Amino acid sequence: MPAALTLNNIPDNILERLQQAALLNHRTLEEEALDCLRKSLMPIATTEELINRTQQLRQQFVCEADRLADVVRRLEEGKPCLL
Repeated sequence: MPAALTLNNIPDNILERLQQAALLNHRTLEEEALDCLRKSLMPIATTEELINRTQQLRQQFVCEADRLADVVRRLEEGKPCLL
């Protein structure tokens, strides 16, 4: 269940950085503060999750490289190439 949180006595330099981040990320001050809390308090991905994600990304780039190699080969053969 969502709850409200009020922060008092926020140092000026912290508030300025939060405001700048909110502006850059197109968020309200509250949304930016919540995102900062979420990132710092939520569990970090496990080693297994990181390995799985790395394998997914590697496979994606291998597929891209294969497609690029096919394009180059077709161009060298003088054939049209469509991606």
